[in-house]
Order: sequence, then structure tokens, then C-alpha cells
Amino acid sequence: ILICGDINAGKSTLIERLVADTGETPRGYITVKKTENAEGISNVYLYNIAEPPEKMEDAEVIIRFRGGERESFPEKLDTLGVGYLTDIPEGSLVVLDEIGTLEDRAPAFQQAIFRILDGPYRVFASVKAQNTDFLRAVRRHPGCELFIITPENRERLYRQLRSMLNLCQP
Repeated sequence: ILICGDINAGKSTLIERLVADTGETPRGYITVKKTENAEGISNVYLYNIAEPPEKMEDAEVIIRFRGGERESFPEKLDTLGVGYLTDIPEGSLVVLDEIGTLEDRAPAFQQAIFRILDGPYRVFASVKAQNTDFLRAVRRHPGCELFIITPENRERLYRQLRSMLNLCQP
């Protein structure tokens, strides 16, 4: 299941809710943006979703925003990110949150994403709405079903996906 939408449409929140409803421990990764200080420096971190929250200090910065400038570290996706997507048991629930434009400069990570999408996994992924060759290929992947989320439809989409996946009421 691929969830595509604009920033703040609710992609990650929808995935969090669906994962919680499954009652399973997912594999894969999440990204989290945090404002670090009063000067407005913000970092986007890559986390291993399978790690308990107290171990998340090991996360790596993949994007840094400072005074209107953006500094990216795609090599972190090709090392750490690929590691998060390696040796996942068949049939596992895999979360890819989120798939974006930084991957254009991370070929090993792109391969890992397609290996997961092609493999024997159940996948919940958020996909940015931008149009790059990689993002278009992900959204058009034959093994995936794409859903568009907006602030107006997010609750209805949540109910639709819960029903489609036969998830029990929490």
C-alpha cells in the first residue's frame, strides 16, 4: 500500500495508525523532522522502525535545513537505510516512511526499496508527490496499490484501508 499526498496531508500518521491496528512489530524505517535550536536549524533523521524508542538516539541526520539552505546526506540512505531493509523475514510488515527525492542520489537504497516492493512482504509506504523518475517508478510499481491522501479524505481513507485489510477495531 502506497500513500501519496502533499506535505502534512497525513501520510505518516495514517501509516502509524494502520501499523498500530495490525498489532505487529514492523520492519523498515521512518523519517522524523526535528527543530534542533533557536537558530532554526532542523534535521531530518532516519530511524530503524524495529528499534525501541529508547534506542533511537542512534538515528542519523539525512537532511539539514539551516537558514533557507538544505544540506543532504544521501550516502546515509545507501549505508544505514539499506541496512534497515536487509535480512527482513518473508511475510513481514515493512514500513517505508518516507520515499522522497533524496533517493535520487542513493542508488543502493533505490535497489533496496524495489527489492522490498518486489518481495514477499506486506508494505505500507508514504511516497512524496514530486515527479522524479524514481518516484514515478515507485508509484507505478505493479505490485502496489496507490492511494492519494488529502486532509479532507484522510479519515475516510483510514476506514477504507482498515476494511480492505480486515483489521479489527482497536
